[in-house]
Amino acid sequence: MSERGRTVQRVTEMLEIPPEVLVNVPRVEVVGHLQFRVENHRGLEQYQPHRIVLRIPDGHLIVTGHDLIIGWIDRNEILVTGPVRSLIFRTDRV
Repeated sequence: MSERGRTVQRVTEMLEIPPEVLVNVPRVEVVGHLQFRVENHRGLEQYQPHRIVLRIPDGHLIVTGHDLIIGWIDRNEILVTGPVRSLIFRTDRV
């Protein structure tokens, strides 16, 4: 683990907060293949019942499935239900 990684780990333990809060990464929670929730997203870029594209801090999260339904969405969290086929992370880094 790098020195930065150890520092983040120590700080999160001292403050009793999840590490994703400090390093600005999305947190993805998947329940089987029927539901997922994303925290720390940067907006909904595309919605179709078979494809959802979310902006995340370093790129995009592309979700495919069918009959995907947005249960709720707010500034930094989204809940989607329906049969999920894949979750793909694409970075915008060159």
